[in-house]
Amino acid sequence: MERVKLCCLGEAAGEVLLTPEGSRTIIRAAMEDPEDGLYRAWLVGDRGELALGVMEPGGGKLTACRRVYRRDVESLGVLRRGEARCSFHFGGEEPWRETGCPAGLFRSPFFQSRLRRFGRAWRRGEGERLELALPLEEGQPFPLEPLFCLGRLERVAGQLCVVYAFRGEEPGIW
Repeated sequence: MERVKLCCLGEAAGEVLLTPEGSRTIIRAAMEDPEDGLYRAWLVGDRGELALGVMEPGGGKLTACRRVYRRDVESLGVLRRGEARCSFHFGGEEPWRETGCPAGLFRSPFFQSRLRRFGRAWRRGEGERLELALPLEEGQPFPLEPLFCLGRLERVAGQLCVVYAFRGEEPGIW
């Protein structure tokens, strides 16, 4: 078993635990949840980096767990640290703006076809950054169900919504 520190914004924030399991290694990264955004974990060595994925919130912590081939960890060279990088900062002071056609915000046929049923939604953000709040209504399918694990529940204009964060047309996976 090996441990390296997990850094966030240049400061030690948690740890990464590597547990060998045959030809694989189980990698677990954990830190306190700052509750301010979407974080991705990375394992950093002197010869490269390995993405561990989006950190999942729960119990006041952010965690990521990945099972990889041992050779992929060894290809990093000497392990230096783990890193938690904020991919998207939630909230802010910017107000929500209602939009009557959320499908029109995207060029992708995937998003256009799935957002056509929404006659009302809310957005905030400009340029590459966009947060989209879709109403969560009883008896209706979950908004953007294929991406449910990337959404968060929030009240917007008194309506319970699922909020997705985008950079360009990539939902929370940049």
